[in-house]
Amino acid sequence: PEGELREHHCGKRASADGEENGEAQAGLWDQLTSWMEQAKGYTEFRTPGDTERVKSLQLHDIERELRQILERFSVTRPQTPMGTSQHSTAANASTTSSQGGKIVFCHNDLLAANIMRHPETNRIQLIDFEYGGTNYAAFDMANHFNEHAGGTSAKENGQTDYSKFPDLERQKKFCVEYVKMMRRLQSNGDLSGSNVEGKGLGNADKAEGIIPVEEVHEEAMDLLDQVHQFILVNHLYWGLWAINQAEE
Repeated sequence: PEGELREHHCGKRASADGEENGEAQAGLWDQLTSWMEQAKGYTEFRTPGDTERVKSLQLHDIERELRQILERFSVTRPQTPMGTSQHSTAANASTTSSQGGKIVFCHNDLLAANIMRHPETNRIQLIDFEYGGTNYAAFDMANHFNEHAGGTSAKENGQTDYSKFPDLERQKKFCVEYVKMMRRLQSNGDLSGSNVEGKGLGNADKAEGIIPVEEVHEEAMDLLDQVHQFILVNHLYWGLWAINQAEE
């Protein structure tokens, strides 16, 4: 139904019986752990060149870094190694919203090709939700920033250009606009967005008017700090994905 993903992203998650349920869990850490175990299980890849490249990565060292990342995002730090217990670090990290920020429904693959703009109305439409799921909002933004560097087209062939990475001022503006829009959506009881697409924002404008600018800015800067935590995590995410793709 229209607006369902927006309501999920704004925290209005409904259970099967229509009642709101508890805190969402991020799928990021379980995905990273699974992809790491999968990558370690391969000895040969699609081409001899791919096999040599993966060997040079020293996956065991990367696994150690992944474990450290999981521990940093966990409330508690289990004594058991990653992946050896049902109460693993990944399981604890997945329920932690304070360390990585707000957990919402995310696209998780916001490269330019998945963002469509109508040439007349300028309305934005996201497509290709293959990797969509419950995750940290800050991770989705970190991924979007990283995607500015390109490298995903056949012509680019994996060659990125980080001179295209958004500068700090643009990152700040992005986070400020996100916080402002979230407050507008949350100020509408039904989260229908009816006040967002029109010329005026109606009650949303009034609600925003009583929120100090300093408060919006502070929230946006906290969000940007969270985004920065996920920049390298996002590289790890797609790096492990690429290793496993090279085997298939």
